[in-house]
Amino acid sequence: MKKMILCLLFPLVLSAQSYMAKIEPYEAYTLYAQTSGTISYADKNDETKVVSKLLIKLDDSLERANLKLYKEQLAFYNEKLKLFEKNYQKFLKISGKSQYDKDQKYYDVLDLKVTISNIKLSISSTQDTIKKKSLYVNNKYIKNINVNVGDYVAIGSKLATAYDISKSKLIVYVSKEDMKNIQNKKVLINGNETDAKIEKIDKTIDESFVSAYKVTVVLKDDNFGNIVKVEFQ
Repeated sequence: MKKMILCLLFPLVLSAQSYMAKIEPYEAYTLYAQTSGTISYADKNDETKVVSKLLIKLDDSLERANLKLYKEQLAFYNEKLKLFEKNYQKFLKISGKSQYDKDQKYYDVLDLKVTISNIKLSISSTQDTIKKKSLYVNNKYIKNINVNVGDYVAIGSKLATAYDISKSKLIVYVSKEDMKNIQNKKVLINGNETDAKIEKIDKTIDESFVSAYKVTVVLKDDNFGNIVKVEFQ
């Protein structure tokens, strides 16, 4: 009798466990403002769609005006620097000029170079701000847009929520037994072989699910929210 019970139990120990997991978008994104300003463009019609476009724009008219001014100043000071350097070389050849006078002329050239460097820095900073004021997305599903045209946003304000739904994932918390050689096991979804593949294996025990290991499975299934049975065999 004991021998029969052991024979019945033995296959249960060897068989893989099944797990329940929810189909989720492959990646979730919360889009934040990287600079402050007034929203000049935001189309709520982009919500619940996959888009590749300018999603949200902050008014950058002041920055563009400043950028134009900085570029004009840079051109002017570059020309001025050429003249200063040319005159400095001529000044060095004039006999009777003291070293002090020569040094003063050289300091004028240095001061102009510092001014040009500061203008270049202002140009780079302004270009960076302009870039941050235009939020583009590429092949992303827009869950929701949190702002409207005319809203003023500060740095760090939440602008939108987006997802990568080009594929999906399952987060499965696997037992120690099923973790053995898991990278070589097939992934069954609802008892069937699919294109599901193991993408990540966390070899440390999960903090929330004690004695379980987090495994990320990637698949092609846009039935987001559905609960499926997962097995590793």
